[in-house]
Amino acid sequence: MRVALAIVLPLAAALLQGTVVPSMTVADARPNLVTLVAASWAVAAGPREAVWWAFLGGVATDLLSGGPLGALALAGLLPVALAGMGDQQLRPRSVLAGALVVALASAATSVLYYVILAIVGASLPDAARLLALTISGAAYNGVLAIATYPLCRALHRSTEKQASFGW
Repeated sequence: MRVALAIVLPLAAALLQGTVVPSMTVADARPNLVTLVAASWAVAAGPREAVWWAFLGGVATDLLSGGPLGALALAGLLPVALAGMGDQQLRPRSVLAGALVVALASAATSVLYYVILAIVGASLPDAARLLALTISGAAYNGVLAIATYPLCRALHRSTEKQASFGW
């Protein structure tokens, strides 16, 4: 079940990123669904599986968008890993704390993505516009994480129980 989740959810996020997200723009803010899903999983389940989610979803998004192949995958690895490195206490994080971590991971992913685009010579808007896009996108992902993180936490718990029973 966990393997299926690790394939289906990042690929679905990448597909939705290219098809649905353009119509989800609010005041020029767009979510990054791949980072949202991967960072939410990282907060819920830890970084081990989540970095694969970020990598697979990032490569799929790059393939679908025509952007530099591997740019989003590379940009998302470190922020998603760090999102899952928080305290591993027995009690799960609160929804608001999890959403804040997802928002921070989203902002870091955006910054790294823009740096990678600059390195490969892609045309970018001015720094003020990039900052506005980074902050608004991170805020958008943070708001969406209020729903996404609890879903990932529930999925993690249910798949963890199945794994412990040998399913």
